[in-house]
Amino acid sequence: MGEKELGRALLDLDARTLAGAADPREPTMRILERDRRRIGWQTAVTIALWIGALFMVLWMLVALALLMPLEAHLHDEVQVARAGMTPQMREEAQFEAHIMSRLIILGITCSVGVLALAAGSTVLLVLSTRRATLRQINASLLEISEQLKQLRK
Repeated sequence: MGEKELGRALLDLDARTLAGAADPREPTMRILERDRRRIGWQTAVTIALWIGALFMVLWMLVALALLMPLEAHLHDEVQVARAGMTPQMREEAQFEAHIMSRLIILGITCSVGVLALAAGSTVLLVLSTRRATLRQINASLLEISEQLKQLRK
């Protein structure tokens, strides 16, 4: 039985359907347990994405903080002479700094992508939690309705 079918079964569940079932709570419990597992996994994925995005952003900030002074030193003739660099060594260092800046740009782009995935995962988690809450309310109302009918008898 698929999720949509179980959801429809829970919504269509009434006293007449429950009267014919061996265990009237079995379909409801199956639906609610599936919701608990799914929300648990979605929560874990969402938290992992946010933590990954946080670390990627921090990593890019550290990389930029290391790159900028390096580029400043390579452009200052006095600093280059003090370091004892030959013109060829300076050119190679500038080329490596250029490559590093391109990699940082790529890392920033990936960070934005992970942030977007984390935001989307958060939206899906909120929607799933809302759906699961509505199902739990339906199940509780159904059980209360059954108890009231039994009290009337």
